[in-house]
Order: sequence, then C-alpha cells, then structure tokens
Amino acid sequence: MREGAARAGDSPAGIGAPPVLPGAAGEEGTPGVPDPPGVRLLPSAAPPAVPPTAPPAVPPTAPSAGPSAVPPGGAEDPRPHLLGLLGRHFTRAESRDRALAYVRALLADPTRGSAAEIAERTGADSAWSTQRLLTRTVWDADLLRDSIRAHVVSLLGASGPYAVLRRHERTRVGTGVVAVGPGRSRTARRDRGIQVAALLCYVSRDAGALIDRELYLPPNWTSDPARSARAGVPPERLGRRSMAELGREMLERALAAEVPVGWVVGGPDFADPALRQWLCVRRLPFCVELPQLPRPGEEPETTPMRAEPGREESWQLLGRGLGPAYGQPAPGFRLTLLARRRPSGRTTRFLLHAPGATPETAAARGAAAAAATAGRAVGEADTRAGLSSHQVRRWVAWYRHTTLAMAAATLRLEDAPGSAAPRAPGNGRPAPDGPDR
Repeated sequence: MREGAARAGDSPAGIGAPPVLPGAAGEEGTPGVPDPPGVRLLPSAAPPAVPPTAPPAVPPTAPSAGPSAVPPGGAEDPRPHLLGLLGRHFTRAESRDRALAYVRALLADPTRGSAAEIAERTGADSAWSTQRLLTRTVWDADLLRDSIRAHVVSLLGASGPYAVLRRHERTRVGTGVVAVGPGRSRTARRDRGIQVAALLCYVSRDAGALIDRELYLPPNWTSDPARSARAGVPPERLGRRSMAELGREMLERALAAEVPVGWVVGGPDFADPALRQWLCVRRLPFCVELPQLPRPGEEPETTPMRAEPGREESWQLLGRGLGPAYGQPAPGFRLTLLARRRPSGRTTRFLLHAPGATPETAAARGAAAAAATAGRAVGEADTRAGLSSHQVRRWVAWYRHTTLAMAAATLRLEDAPGSAAPRAPGNGRPAPDGPDR
C-alpha cells in the first residue's frame, strides 16, 4: 500500500466536478461550501448561468505574470498551476477544497499546524474536518508527491542538478506518537523523544526544494508490532531500515521518474557502504560526509559552532585512488578522501566518487554549497510552510501533512521570478554549522 493512502473514509461516489485548470479565473469557491477566511480556493464547478437582467458575475481576469496578490490572511496568493495539480488528486469537491484550504492555512501561519488551529483559520466547524483529511479521506499522498517532484524539476531546471539527502528531526512528546524514539537531540544536549525523517531535496541554479520524504522507524517501534499497528504503520514497513536505506528508496524513485541527477550529496547518516556501492554501480558521482568518530570521553558536537573571526574555510586532499576499504569505484571513476575545516574550527571528512579528470576540491566545494542550499530549503519549509508544526500521531497522517507542507513550500517557490527560487543569502556559500544534515 502506498504511504498516505487511507484504508477507509470518503467514498469516490458522488464525485465532484473536476478542478478548473489554471487560466479560468473569475470562478471561485464551491457551491454550498464557504470559502475559508483569507483563502482563495480553486473552483470545483462552474457557476450557474447569470440571467440577462441580473448584475454581471465577477469579470474574468487573465492570470497575471507578475507577483501574486496578497489575500486578507497575509499569505501570498501563489500562481495557480500547482494548485491545479493539487486539485486533481481529489475526486470529491469537498475534499479538494479542504486540502487547498489546509495548504493555504500553512502558508498563512506556519507555526500553528494543529488540526484545531487549522480548522479555526479555514472556517471549518470543528477540527474533525482537518483530522479526516489527514486520516480517512480517500487520496494518495505518494501520487501528490510525484506531482510535486515533477513540478519542482520543471521550475528549477537541470543546471548542474544535485540530489541532496538530509536528516530532519523534531522533538516530540508522547509514547503513542508514531516513530518517536529515545535519542539525543542535535539541537539540545539532553536525551528526549525525537522523530527522525529522511528528506530528499532537489537543488539546481542555487535553489532547492523538497521532493521526497520517508519516516524513520527506530528499533523500539520495529520490535513492537502491536504498538506499530495502533499507530497505523503498515505491516510491510515493520522491518528495520536504516536512514541510508530510506535514502536509497527515495533516490530509486527519483531516478525511475527520470529526475536529472548530476551529483548525490549526503550527510553522515547516508554514508553507509552499501549505499555508496550502489551509487558506484549506477555510475553516479557522489560526495558524502563520513561519520565523526568521537575521542574517548568526548561528547559529539550537537550545537552550532560560531565562526572564528579571520578564519576561512579550507579543504585538504587526504588521499585519492583509495583501496577496497572505501568501496569499488565505477570504471573511469575514482574515490577521493578530503578534509574540510570550517571557519568554526570543526573538521569533517568527505568521500568523493567522481570521474578521474574531475577537480576534487572544486567538486567537493560545489557539493557542500548544494548541501547548504538544501538546508535552507528545509528551513524555509519549516518556518514558512509548516513542515514541522504538526501534532499528528499516526503513520498516514504524518505522510499526508508532510506532503501538503511540501506543496505549500513549492507554492512559495512558484512565486520567484523566472520560475526559480531566489538566491538565498550567502549566494550559495556553505551555511554555518547546523544540527540537521
């Protein structure tokens, strides 16, 4: 079963009218369903004919190529193209309008993502309508993810494309919240419950966006089938899978969808030898950060470090043409080990797999810049699209909320001039040391 596909809920019977495609402006709302405050939804049915003696309907307006209008709610009114794609994934008009309102609510106030708060902002009678969208309404979050992925690639193009794998964690409280396990948060020096996900970002032309997501199940969940079943985890997902294995699944989906991938970049969670060898077999260039080995009695670094004044980042070549301990490179490729010393003084090691004539240091710098761009994209999805501002407890609800947050983040990307996101501060240079990577 696909992730995010409900087992029970709304029946496809009583199918509403198909969503209006971009360009049919002037038709708003759904008959019998009030528009949420500050939210402009796509139409689900054509308005009734206006008698000759009646006042004219709202005049049609052509889609504007300039910046979108700002609705009363304060969120930017994005171009309708992705909203049209979103609407096609729902067969019932009520469900479609509820999903569009959910996305608009995330854009209006990304910090308030509970079902009750979203229901209040969209004018719903109760939080149940939001909970139903995330748990029981019939729609497939994986199909929507595929549409978002294709849309992101079309927006950003294929200029030196990178596929960046990132670890994303969120502190959660409650033993019944899906996939929450004990662990040391990278943003706080203490043990607490955390929920970890593997994210795949697409980076091109100094802009990036989320195109896939997988929730990591820690051992305390994979070893307890009853607990997992109560949270709605599918039986086929109970087998333990590492972050690297989740990363490989997302890469396989991207490659199967013909996403252009020039380089694969990943942090320490994705430096597994099996994943590296799979990339070598596929003849994919990659740059992964190797795990840090803490010295005896030394705690691993968990908080961002400040840059020292006057110190610049530097790279050092440690070795090329490495032996089988690091893997078997593809024919014509070679493995190179490099060290990166950041302005904070922190030193990390990177393994590079690239064609023999590739300038290693320049390639590693480009991969580090792509990783920083992906980090900013995830941060934008968090702070401006509500990626982590949820309170969901079940498996399907997590995938659905995360996918709708990806759609909200992509809508912001649509607003950028030239169908590409604006260059973030720093002009592609690596960001300061951060907790997620």
